[in-house]
Amino acid sequence: MSAKIASVIYRKEMLELLRDRRTLISMVLVPLFALPILFGVMSLVLEWQQKEAERDSYIVAVNPACGKMMETVLAAAGFRIKPAAQARRAVESKAVAAALDVTVANGSKQYVVYSDRTRPSSSIAGERMSVTLAAMKEVSVRQSLRGTGISEQVLTPFTVRAVNVASERKMNGLLLGSSLAYLVVLLMFTGAMYPAVDTAAGEKERRTLEALLCSPAGRDEIVLGKVLACATASLLTAVLAMASLVYSYRYMRFGIVPDATNFNPLDPRTFSLILLSVAPISVLAGSLMVAVSLFAKSYKEGQSYLTPLLMAVLFPAVLGTLPGLELTPALALVPIFNVCQIVKEIFVGTFSPAAFATACAANLTYATLAFLAATRIFRSEGVLFRV
Repeated sequence: MSAKIASVIYRKEMLELLRDRRTLISMVLVPLFALPILFGVMSLVLEWQQKEAERDSYIVAVNPACGKMMETVLAAAGFRIKPAAQARRAVESKAVAAALDVTVANGSKQYVVYSDRTRPSSSIAGERMSVTLAAMKEVSVRQSLRGTGISEQVLTPFTVRAVNVASERKMNGLLLGSSLAYLVVLLMFTGAMYPAVDTAAGEKERRTLEALLCSPAGRDEIVLGKVLACATASLLTAVLAMASLVYSYRYMRFGIVPDATNFNPLDPRTFSLILLSVAPISVLAGSLMVAVSLFAKSYKEGQSYLTPLLMAVLFPAVLGTLPGLELTPALALVPIFNVCQIVKEIFVGTFSPAAFATACAANLTYATLAFLAATRIFRSEGVLFRV
C-alpha cells in the first residue's frame, strides 16, 4: 500500500467533501451554530417555566374543615387560599397547585397535603406546604412543653449538617460531561454520514467510481483515502461540538448549575485527552459508514442504509450518560459506551489511566476491524457493480 497514493485519494475526497453543501451543514453549521441556538432557546424556556411554576405554586386549596387557624398560618406563609370541600379533586383538576385536607384517625387529626408530582408548580407547593405545617407543629409542641417545665432542647438533641465533598468543578464537570459525551458521539457519526454516502454510493450514482478504479491506486489505498476523509469530517465535527457545547454551558445558563461563567473545563490537557479518546471512534464511524454505503446504488439508498446504524449508536451512547456507572475493565471493551464514560470521567477528573488505555485500545481494534471489513467489501465486484 502506497501512502503517497492514499494521500492523493484523501485530498481528492476532502476537496469533494468541502464542495458538498449537505456535508458542510452536518459537519460545521449544526455543531457550531445549531447547538448554541438550541440550548439558548431551551434555557429561556426552562427559565420561563420555573418562573411560572414559582408563581402558580402559591395558589392552594384548603378544606374548611381544617379550621380558620390553619388558613391563617398558610396565608401568613404567602399562600393564596381557595376554600374547597373536595381538596384532592381541586388538585386533580389543576384548579390549584396543592391542597390541604384533614381526617380523623384514632381520635387524632391527620392533615393530608395533596400535590401532583408531574407538575412543577404542584410539587413546589406541596413541599412548601409540608414545611409550613412541620414548622407549625414544632411551635405547637414547644408551647406545650413550656407549660410542663420540660426544656425545649429535648426536641433537638442533635443537629445534622450535610456537606457535599464534590467540588464545584466536579459538579459542573459531571453535568457537562454527560451531555457532551452523548452529543459529541452522536454528532461524530452524523458528521461522517454524508461524506460516507457521497464517497461510496454517491460515486456509484455519478458513475465516477469506474474512473477511480482505473487509476494506479489500489483498492486498499482507495478505501484508506475515503475512510480517512470521513474520519476527518467526524473528528472536526467533534471538535466544533465540544467548543460549541462548552460555550453554551458557560454563557447560556443551560443546566442545573445557574452560574458556570468561572468554569473553564476545556483546558489544553482536557481537550487533548478527549481528542485522543474520540479519535478511534472517528475512524470507526468512517469505516463502518463507508462499508455500509458501498452496498447502496444511490445517495438516497445510502442514507436509508445508514439510518439504522445511527439508531444503533444511540443505545450505548445513552447508557454511557447514566449516573452511577463506572468504567470497569469489562465495560471499557464496550464500543461507544466506553468513550462516553471516558469523556464524562475526564471532565469530572476521576478517570482511570488504565481504563482510558483499555478503552482506546479496544476502540482502535474495532476501528481496524471495521476498516478491514470496508476493504474486503470494496474488493467485491458484486457489491461495487450490482444492479
